[in-house]
Amino acid sequence: MKFIPDLKQQIEVIIGTTLDEYEITIEEWTQSVTNLVGLHENSETYGDKGESLELSEQTTSPSSSDVISLNTGERIFFKVRMNEKEETVVCWGCAARSITVERRRFIELLIRSNTELPDETQPVVYENDREQYLTELGLWLREQIEEPTKQESETVPDRFVVPADLNTEKILFLLQGDTPDAHRLRSKELNKLLESYFGEEIVLIPLGEQEWVFMGDKEIVTEEAEEDTPDAQKDSLNAFCLGLHELVASEWAGVFHLSASLPCIPAEQLVSVTALLKESVQLGRAFHVTQHIHLPWDLHLERLVASIPDEQRIRFIQETGKDTVILNDSETLATLETFFSLDCNVSETAKRLFIHRNTLVYRLDKIKQEIGYDVRHFESAVLVQFLLLMYKVTKKH
Repeated sequence: MKFIPDLKQQIEVIIGTTLDEYEITIEEWTQSVTNLVGLHENSETYGDKGESLELSEQTTSPSSSDVISLNTGERIFFKVRMNEKEETVVCWGCAARSITVERRRFIELLIRSNTELPDETQPVVYENDREQYLTELGLWLREQIEEPTKQESETVPDRFVVPADLNTEKILFLLQGDTPDAHRLRSKELNKLLESYFGEEIVLIPLGEQEWVFMGDKEIVTEEAEEDTPDAQKDSLNAFCLGLHELVASEWAGVFHLSASLPCIPAEQLVSVTALLKESVQLGRAFHVTQHIHLPWDLHLERLVASIPDEQRIRFIQETGKDTVILNDSETLATLETFFSLDCNVSETAKRLFIHRNTLVYRLDKIKQEIGYDVRHFESAVLVQFLLLMYKVTKKH
């Protein structure tokens, strides 16, 4: 138990003396309890000085596992932990005269509170059946994602399909939160907010402490789309996610990352789509640190670059970037990112950056002088964009 050394130091400060550590067999500890119980039944005092002879108040029998301390009158011993496999007991001891009854009980309380079972082993109490099956679905889903070989073949078990209505076409969302401990987002609060935004009951599946998968009907999310085509759905989803992220971010402190999928049948694709959304958030956070919405169809190049081995990325950076330090400049990075996001349009980029067109031209000329590529030309723009992406992901390693 990693906390024991710290606990020992705390107790030594309280009693003002050093605790000696002992390791004895379970049989020896049990025998000590038996002997003291026998003595206690025949005498109320022990020794010439008349110190009280007592066990912990929790003692009900010689073999009781609740015994925390043994007071022989001269020495007092505190049981810290028991290893039944090795048949040993670890305990601390010190002179009984250094411990008052009040301090002994306080020490017992400290030891007991530090050796209780961790929270994850305590039985979980759910408010209702829906909360229970969504929590169990989240546990199942996380297990499947951690086993990549199962993602293509695993479908959602029947016990989850009907209650969560997973046989109808849905759009899946993944939300990750980086929130301060004092402002942790709770599933119940998030579910209430999402239902107000979607205007319907939401299937909210907890994946981790601050990570959820939830889904909405296709019609609600894509109702603003002018056409029922993948491109129109993507545009509609982008606008929907912008509003959703703004709502969540305005309600709670911290940073939130959001991803979404095109319509799918969760009963058949929940595992694979959730894995894709998790990957998209991971890529987005690595390559676009100022953005918080990471949609899979916007990350094709990033996915490709991330799959390239580190050695080859470093070689590409050295050869293409010519060992330049220009990519360490935040202004250059912002200029290139904006320029590429606006399809290499000089006028639009200048407007977005709030600079004069000639200032942008000057920056692009400077980049050309440094690395020898004019990003206003297609082939050079492709090379520099790959260089920028590889530099980002390699810098993080």
